[in-house]
Amino acid sequence: MALKKIQMIIRDSGLASRRKAEEIIREGRVTLNGQVTLEPEQLADPESDHIKIDGKLIRVPESMPVIYLFNKPRFVVSTMNDPEGRSCLGDIIKKLQKPIFSVGRLDFDAEGLIILTNNGTLAQKLSHPSNRIPRTYLVKVKGVPEDDSLKLIRKGMNLGEGERLGEVHWTVINRQKTTTWIKITLFEGKKNELKRIFFRINHPVRKLRRISFGPFNLGALPTGTWRPLTDAENVKAEELIKEKPKNVRPSRKTPSNRPQHESAQAKPTNKKSLKFKGPRMKAR
Repeated sequence: MALKKIQMIIRDSGLASRRKAEEIIREGRVTLNGQVTLEPEQLADPESDHIKIDGKLIRVPESMPVIYLFNKPRFVVSTMNDPEGRSCLGDIIKKLQKPIFSVGRLDFDAEGLIILTNNGTLAQKLSHPSNRIPRTYLVKVKGVPEDDSLKLIRKGMNLGEGERLGEVHWTVINRQKTTTWIKITLFEGKKNELKRIFFRINHPVRKLRRISFGPFNLGALPTGTWRPLTDAENVKAEELIKEKPKNVRPSRKTPSNRPQHESAQAKPTNKKSLKFKGPRMKAR
């Protein structure tokens, strides 16, 4: 088998996320062939090398790709475990009895589509911002935003903390008396991105559901359940895995004045004094 970074081998084993695996390695809890390693990017062969965490040998994932679509409920943490004892994805994955991990983290109070897999290449293709994988959401916001406010949601929008919004597409689905439903597609997946977007236009998020992720759609999958891919979805997954990497750098701090919705220009309001603190959505 080809050499892989120890960090990725641990992730692919389903024992931890990529970031958590890095923490475990730097804490000195991982050994490679009997020697402690502190470098997450240390290369190893997952089949021939002995990699242990806290003295326990990790298992090599199944060679056959395993991919499930999972409809995450609200108030479930998108991690393998939670120090606060809240329900987490790790509880779900244990029931599957397969060495898999999740792709596409959602906030604790958000719901919708998450991918469960043992395929590191698929996870990389879906997660890396340079691949510009579309993620589509249904968002319920407080109040009824005016058109001029909504037109501020465009590439280059200031998200605060030195970050700018990348490519975005949105459509108003339903305006109600006190709330509005908006369908919005993002391509990078910055932390709390949707909450920050609507916070900037003074219409905070009240409910958030991811309905598609790349070639996969949530459809009518019941909340809290999962299913394997259909034959057609497996073909799409294989095409994505084989697709050559795109040489596109994700937008970070480069502003742009070109709107991504309609052709009208709108002057952004002065929001420098605002700072998003990530308030939890109200349960309704």
